[in-house]
Amino acid sequence: MRIFDFCSSRVGHSFRNRLVHVPGGSTKLIQPRNICEDGALMFSSDEPILTDITPRNPIKKNEVLFLNKGRFAAAVFKEPEGECWATSSSVIILTLRNEHVLPEYLSLFINSPRGQRKLERLQEMSSIPFVTRRNLEILSIPIPNIEKQHELIAFHNEIREYRRKVLGKTEILKKLLNTELE
Repeated sequence: MRIFDFCSSRVGHSFRNRLVHVPGGSTKLIQPRNICEDGALMFSSDEPILTDITPRNPIKKNEVLFLNKGRFAAAVFKEPEGECWATSSSVIILTLRNEHVLPEYLSLFINSPRGQRKLERLQEMSSIPFVTRRNLEILSIPIPNIEKQHELIAFHNEIREYRRKVLGKTEILKKLLNTELE
C-alpha cells in the first residue's frame, strides 16, 4: 500500500530568517536534529526553542514527522496536547486517515533498513540528498494486521529500552574507570 493511500501530508513551516529563541514565545519548534533514527523525538535541556510564529497547521498528536533532507528518519509526535508545536520545511508531516495503520508502525517501517533502502531509491540529489513529498507519498509499504503492528512496536520499544539501559550502564562503568585512573 502506498503512503498516499492512508495518509495526507504537508510540509512544515518555511522560515525566512534564522531561528532564534523567543522567550515567552507561543509556539514550540521541533528541529531536524530532534528526530532520531530510532523513531524518538529527543530534546536537549535548552529545547525545544520557542518562537512567535503562528503556524496554519500546528502539529497534532500521533502525526508522523519525516525528516526528508540529509538523512531520512521518522518519529511519532506524542507531546501533550494544548500546546502549539511547529517544525521546519525540511520535515514532512504525515496524518493517518486509516485506523488500520498505526503511526508507530509507519515510523518503525520508515526507519527500518528496508524502509531506508526504499527511500534511497526515491531520493533526489542536490548538494544534500532529499526525498520530495510526492516521492514519499508513493512509497509502498507492507501493512500487516493491527495485532502484528502492535507486536512489532512492542518489540521495538523493548529494544529501545534495552539500548537505553546498556548505554546507561556503559556510562557508569566509564566513570568508574576514569575515577580509578585519576
